[in-house]
Amino acid sequence: MGNENSGHLAFFRRWLAGETVNNAVGIKIVGGPFNGRTKIVQLDQAGLPPAGFRGRPGRAPGPWNPDIKHTYLAVRAPDTSAGWIYEHTKAHTTMEE
Repeated sequence: MGNENSGHLAFFRRWLAGETVNNAVGIKIVGGPFNGRTKIVQLDQAGLPPAGFRGRPGRAPGPWNPDIKHTYLAVRAPDTSAGWIYEHTKAHTTMEE
């Protein structure tokens, strides 16, 4: 069990460092309530990450309203190891799904 866990954790460490492993990579999040976190995403056949995502901060500390969705878009960032960041673009006050 220890070897399985260490191998699994090694994948996560590599993803979090921005290394592409098994066609997945960790991309840093910039701005908004998820600032500083890393989202691990699956790359498409062209090696591109998903164009973006929307999320709610939930019970995260800060001045964030948990009922508002925040939009992040993938932006090329050559100064990062993954080559991409997810940048906060706006908050949605409507609750469409």
